[in-house]
Formats: sequence, structure tokens, C-alpha cells
Amino acid sequence: MRILIVEDSAILRDSLAQGLREAGYAVDAVDDGKRGLIHAQTTDYDVIVLDWMLPELDGVTMLSRYRAWAGQKKIAGGGAAVLMLTAKDSLDDKVRGLTTGADDYLVKPFAFKELLARVQAMTRRRHGERAPVIHVGPLRIDTSAQTARVARAGCGEVALDLTPREYGLLAYLAARSGKPVSRAELEEHLYDDRSQVFSNAIDSAVAALRSKLSAAGCDEIIHTRRKVGYVLKADATGTPGGGP
Repeated sequence: MRILIVEDSAILRDSLAQGLREAGYAVDAVDDGKRGLIHAQTTDYDVIVLDWMLPELDGVTMLSRYRAWAGQKKIAGGGAAVLMLTAKDSLDDKVRGLTTGADDYLVKPFAFKELLARVQAMTRRRHGERAPVIHVGPLRIDTSAQTARVARAGCGEVALDLTPREYGLLAYLAARSGKPVSRAELEEHLYDDRSQVFSNAIDSAVAALRSKLSAAGCDEIIHTRRKVGYVLKADATGTPGGGP
């Protein structure tokens, strides 16, 4: 999942970016509302963490313009989910932020653990998931704990030892279970501006993930749709397993 942080405090911005990357997210971070709007309009983010008080363009104005742009483009759901960060804690300020288009509101100072929990919940809601655990056949993905397990008959569950990138790939496919996801979409949501993405990066990541799933007894759950991408589905039709 990919997140945009728009925060002018370098200390807070860097701290949030580091924490979210360690939690497995791809993160871009900018320090003013004008750059934030440009990023939001050119990249399909899952969540935007947006400060209220920003140079160039304040957070509420940026959010208003972003939602208006998303409406004109007919982007589903109005675009990314937005978590507003602010020192403003009056009821009127909260109402203004939410009615402008924010999905959630967090007052400074806050604990990173709370921000992470809210980002996880917003990501689930954006992709139509209510519960934190996603089941696909024998596969169980806990998006709160960021773990994946495979149920094996008579053997209980086997935990998958995944890298953050592999977990991100699996979670993104699981959020769209049954729907083909293109390589371009996977690249956009799994890699941030700092990443060097090779032409076969997604195919290599899928191959590594398939190998670990197979070792855990979960074969043929990631399927290739030729000229389209990949789909995660326990009983999918198409080109199961195998190469990309």
C-alpha cells in the first residue's frame, strides 16, 4: 500500500515516513500543500496523511482542491483516504476538516501506534474490508498484525516468513481478491519515489511469493492473467501458478 505524507515539520515528517516504511508501506513525503496536491493528482495513493497548517497551500485548501479534482476525473471513492493531522482540536475545526473531505482526524501530539492503527483501518475501508483479517481459501492475512498464515488440514496453521515487500504484495492482491491487478498498478502501490524499480521487479516478487506459499502447502492461489496481470483467488481460472 502506498501513502503520501504532507507535513512541513521535517522531524515529524521523517519520523512518520520511517515508521510507516518499517510497517511495510511505500511512502512519499513532501513539505508543502502545493507539492502535496501535485503528488496526489499524479499518483494513486491509498492514504494521504495531511497536516492542516502548511506553507504554499494549507491542508484544508489542498484537500478541497484534491476532492474537486477527483470528482471531475470521476475517480472512485473521491480518491485516496485522507487522515488530517492538526493541533486544532475545537469541534468547529474537526467539522470543517471532515466536511471538506477528510476521512479521519488526529490531533497533535499523538502516538505513532494510534496513527498506524487509523491508517490500517482507513486502508481496509477503502478496499471494502471491514475486518482486519482477510481469508482467501486456506490463506489468512491479518492486516493489523501484518502477518500471513496458511491453514493445513490436520496440521494447524503455518506462518509465512515474508519480507515487507512480499507481505505488501500479498496484502494488496488479497484486498482485491478475485480481481485481476496489473503489473503497473502493483508497481505504483508497492514502490515509492525512492525505489529503483526494475522491469521484472513485480514478476520476481510474485515468483518469490509463490515459492513461499507453495512451501507452506498453498499452491495455485496466485494466478497469471496473460497481458493483464495477477489475481489472487483460491479457485481462479486462467494460468495457475507457474511463471509470469
